[in-house]
Amino acid sequence: MREQNDRPLKYMTIATDLLARIEKGEWSSGRQLPSTMALAKEYGVALMTVRQALGILAQRGVVEPRQGAGTFVAGDRTREGALARTTAVLITEDDESLCAATAAALRESGFDVDIASNGGQALLRLEARDDYDAIVLDLKLPDTDGFEIIEYIKANRPALRVIVASGYIDGDDVLRAAERWPLMMLRKPYAASDLVERLNALFAGSATTSRATA
Repeated sequence: MREQNDRPLKYMTIATDLLARIEKGEWSSGRQLPSTMALAKEYGVALMTVRQALGILAQRGVVEPRQGAGTFVAGDRTREGALARTTAVLITEDDESLCAATAAALRESGFDVDIASNGGQALLRLEARDDYDAIVLDLKLPDTDGFEIIEYIKANRPALRVIVASGYIDGDDVLRAAERWPLMMLRKPYAASDLVERLNALFAGSATTSRATA
């Protein structure tokens, strides 16, 4: 069994290690990876942690989950497709003016942007579309405090990157959110250029790109 990693982002470490092993040829293109149970035992972590790591690799086009069949190393065509795909972002914000202005600026920068004005809309968007790369989340929404969204992401979309936008970065609510899930902070009010900078930092070195990083 590999030595267990005690750092908070265990799944990121495992994803990086699996990617390195694939690039070294341990598993060739089209070959099935060990089961999540086998990988969890190997790395000494919970099944969810392995699923999170595989979710990141799937999002980057490195592996292909096949329902009922396991996870396979993706072929070159899949990886090329991932490189060409525009970064998809969901902005969840009840300030309509801020939301519209930010969405417009991000689209001009080459991002694929959807918006949601409350938590219910955000959950519907997340249910309807499975290729979001990141969500910009205001914790103070009309119908929820935002933690419901974070819990949903934790359980169902572990590869989704989270940017919490708040006027109270040092507030207890933001600190509680950080305890529940790895996230990046963005202090409100913010400029669209600030958000672009955060998004570029999140996806630096990732296979998923936007014209903003070209």
